[in-house]
Amino acid sequence: MDTDLFENMKKIPSVKMVDRRRFQDEVVAGHTPVIFRGGVADWELVKLAKQSDELLIKYLNKRVIPGPVKIVEGSKESKGYFFYDDAMSGFNFRRIQTTFFDFSDKLLRTKRQEDAPVLSLQSAYVDEYFSGVHEENTLELMGDTVRPRIWIGGKSIVATHYDDAENLACCVAGRRRFVLFPPEQVGNLYIGPIDNTPAGAPVSMVSLANPDFDRFPKFEQALRHAWVAELGPGDVIYIPALWWHHVESLEAVNVLVNYWQGGAIGGEVGPSALDAMLFGMIALKSRSGPVKEAWKALFDHYVFEQNGDVGEHIPNASKGLLGDIDEEQVKTVKAWLIKQLSESS
Repeated sequence: MDTDLFENMKKIPSVKMVDRRRFQDEVVAGHTPVIFRGGVADWELVKLAKQSDELLIKYLNKRVIPGPVKIVEGSKESKGYFFYDDAMSGFNFRRIQTTFFDFSDKLLRTKRQEDAPVLSLQSAYVDEYFSGVHEENTLELMGDTVRPRIWIGGKSIVATHYDDAENLACCVAGRRRFVLFPPEQVGNLYIGPIDNTPAGAPVSMVSLANPDFDRFPKFEQALRHAWVAELGPGDVIYIPALWWHHVESLEAVNVLVNYWQGGAIGGEVGPSALDAMLFGMIALKSRSGPVKEAWKALFDHYVFEQNGDVGEHIPNASKGLLGDIDEEQVKTVKAWLIKQLSESS
């Protein structure tokens, strides 16, 4: 991997830890990535991880809730890069069901074997897998209703993707490198299929380990806007919603706990913005350029409110969807959309 690639990137700034109000009012509102160095250094998970991988796994094994766990296993040829297969007809990893004891035992036994399959437990709710761990290791910046998730595995790479949620990622064990791209760089990232993805979110087809600039020339432009940071145990990164991010786990054993706030993945109730985009693609794909531009003007006006309050000139009682949207209006529109889609199929 070309380390100069990362040396030339903009460094994600490190800031002092803040309280919940300042995090929401300043950090989230600023929609810019930051690092809280040592933000969760007092976690028992982190303290044990700094002593040894074995002590950390022992702690988790003592608190594991009996039952199966779902993990992914990449072949040794994948080198931990969870991605499509060569033909893009499938993926270069498989999903398997096992027990946490067997998973963690194999992870420790093979951590020094270069040719071993890469194991990863991903995005599991902490309170579903472990008793009391989320209560002994807490971060209140997103409030007590956001459920933390845990990621455990070996050296691996998660391809550049976005999350439809504000993200707080806490490095517990090992080191992780994060490379972030602002949302507007989407046109330079060569995003793959949006309806056939490795893990739910569309991913960039460009490998940061070995970028092919002949095949993906605009990626050089994306790199000029890239932000990078390396996290160690106890560090926390804030990744704004819809910022593209590449995540590389650098050690033989890595553990991360993250919190998602808002959006469909963060438990937000209501229609998904991605669903709206997909329906928009279907509805407008075959329309002419001028018609698409006309619809863009309407979207800019009504959806993104680029001209200000779209219902300002209408009495409150008559604003309907141009005013504050309540739960009943959402139900009415959803029912109407279901009817329209049913009749058009």
